[in-house]
Amino acid sequence: MAMKTISRNFLKFLVVILAFQDVAAGVAGSIMADIIKAFPDYDPTIVMLVATFPGLIQIVPALFYGKLSKTFKKRTLLFVGLGLFIIGGTLPTFMDSLPLIIAMRGVLGLGVGITMPLSVDVITDFFEGRERDFLIGFGTSTIACIGAIFFQLVGGILADAYGWQYGFLTYLFPIWILAVTILYLPEPEKKQPIESAGNETRVKVKLPKAIYWVCLGQVLYSGLIFGYVTNISVVIQADKLGSATEAGLAISVFTFGTLLAGFLFGKIKHKLPNYYLPIAVIITGIGMAICYFAPSLPVIFAGSLVGGFAMGVGLPGVFTRVTELTPAGAASGAGLVVVGQGLGGILGPFGFQVVQNLFHQGIGRFPLAVSAVGLIVLAVIWALTVRAPKRDLEVTIGQ
Repeated sequence: MAMKTISRNFLKFLVVILAFQDVAAGVAGSIMADIIKAFPDYDPTIVMLVATFPGLIQIVPALFYGKLSKTFKKRTLLFVGLGLFIIGGTLPTFMDSLPLIIAMRGVLGLGVGITMPLSVDVITDFFEGRERDFLIGFGTSTIACIGAIFFQLVGGILADAYGWQYGFLTYLFPIWILAVTILYLPEPEKKQPIESAGNETRVKVKLPKAIYWVCLGQVLYSGLIFGYVTNISVVIQADKLGSATEAGLAISVFTFGTLLAGFLFGKIKHKLPNYYLPIAVIITGIGMAICYFAPSLPVIFAGSLVGGFAMGVGLPGVFTRVTELTPAGAASGAGLVVVGQGLGGILGPFGFQVVQNLFHQGIGRFPLAVSAVGLIVLAVIWALTVRAPKRDLEVTIGQ
């Protein structure tokens, strides 16, 4: 398609709204109690697959995203990804069979596995330097959080008003994103390897090992944050610091912190070009530690805000570091970050279970302590290892 003449600001709008549905699978979380009631013949753990299955399935296309982005046009991937998302998201409204609903959630997961790395990839195709950093932070943190809040809130409202199945109609909303981006978003040019010099046989460029190490760290980062998400409500209610509403509010404060950080990510990265990632991770750990020691609800809110804000720097930080480490002409590494994120979310609960059994501890405050210690250790490892490959890359490019 010939590039339409669109303003730079409109192009920025088009690339960041792609992140709106990145964490939209959460609609099922807000109506889970109703879904469990609707299927009394099934074990609640099976019913919960409605919420968790998309996260598992999104790993599959994300794993092959680099190959997909080299083979197909970005606009084709966008159409397929958003199409699967809308179809898989909406169809459970009209279904009474739990296995069918779970299958559709898998289709939604396939869509997310394409659109999530694509939303970062398209930014790096069109923008560089501080503009790129700001847009990655704003997209993956701020816009994704606004999307998450929108889907959970509207899904809950529709479910309360008309019945739980209607909560899934929220997934029709991204049709306008699909329409606007297909109409106006130009196809990015393919990046050529820096040293190809017209020699087509040398075009195959491999991703450096450092990218795999960063993505392995992302598995740990996502898994350790899981300790907060699943235990903060237990702490608040078990220690009689508040009700389920206050527990929900704590997670909202965490999300709000992430949303705020998206605005400032570019500035933070510019001030701390080598250490923005480990500092974000260590502050996430400090947020967990504040929640662990918290004697009251306001202190838990403070810890949630600190942890959420730091995660809002850490998540785009991983994407940005991977794009910086990716040589021109190589397959995109953004999909591997999504894989790391998904694996962390899936393996996190099992990891915590192992540590809890090892120390003969239960749920509640102990997993928060594990999160805090684990994140601080990860920050130290990343501080020592993640920055060096970037320097090497610059040297090779300069030669």
